[in-house]
Amino acid sequence: MRTLIAVVLGFFVILITSYQAFSQTSYLEQADTTSDDPTSVVNRPVNVQGLTGLIITNSAYTQRRGSIVVGLSAIAENSSEPNFSMARGIATVTYGVTDRIEVGAKAKVIASNMGSSDTRETGAGDTDLLFKWRLSSAGETLPAIALGLAYTIPTGDTEKGFSEVKREGIRFMVIGASEKEMPGDYVLGVYFEGQMVFIDQLQRPADTPYADKYGVINAGVLSPLDKNRRWQAIVEYNQVVKKDKESLYDENYIAIMPGLRYVTPNLNISLGVQFLNRDQEGAENSTRYVGTVSYTF
Repeated sequence: MRTLIAVVLGFFVILITSYQAFSQTSYLEQADTTSDDPTSVVNRPVNVQGLTGLIITNSAYTQRRGSIVVGLSAIAENSSEPNFSMARGIATVTYGVTDRIEVGAKAKVIASNMGSSDTRETGAGDTDLLFKWRLSSAGETLPAIALGLAYTIPTGDTEKGFSEVKREGIRFMVIGASEKEMPGDYVLGVYFEGQMVFIDQLQRPADTPYADKYGVINAGVLSPLDKNRRWQAIVEYNQVVKKDKESLYDENYIAIMPGLRYVTPNLNISLGVQFLNRDQEGAENSTRYVGTVSYTF
């Protein structure tokens, strides 16, 4: 974990010290070009995390100033070993404070079944407060770069195991993205992010069974499929590493998720199928179904 933290922090320092010299647009400039017009991909909606992005992976781009995006998402999973099924309903609200800063909130409802009808449970999950700041716009050689922060409030039902934190959770994100017009009226979007997650780590000693720290790696590509660019293909890579405490929210795994998105300038409908390769001994691989619907006001 220390190696992962050092790599991410080192990457962050390099970005901060170098992007001003190479990026086409300084973050201090207030020209209209800094808004990074989303029309090349029609719409940049929010994802299941509640920030602008693909289906799971965050993007360095942000919502335009004054825009409000309301999103509903669902994640369903069935596992044979360990034997359980779970569905999560997610509601998000995201607001563009400026063309470079967005904030949001994310709430969850969870339904789980741990192998029998006697273990069926339904209840509230934790709540996230979200922030993302786009440091730089995409240039000819460097992608757009953003920093993100999520603060988790323990609103989940702890007796049912629906809360990941006892006191607080903090998620730091370093995000990059580039969307390029290609020859032949073709657009390719590339997105990547690294996350460091700290669960109940602010108070020492960490005297809670929830205390944990781990890393998340997400990456993805997007490409429109038709001339109007409203139908879009998505492929994402997702990985959770160095997580010591298993929970309903995350575990160590590597996953690939193909997806399909339909967008208008205001509406987004995205569907994906995530194929998980679990790292736990004795656990079998499983499949998650992920869907998001959002509307921009």
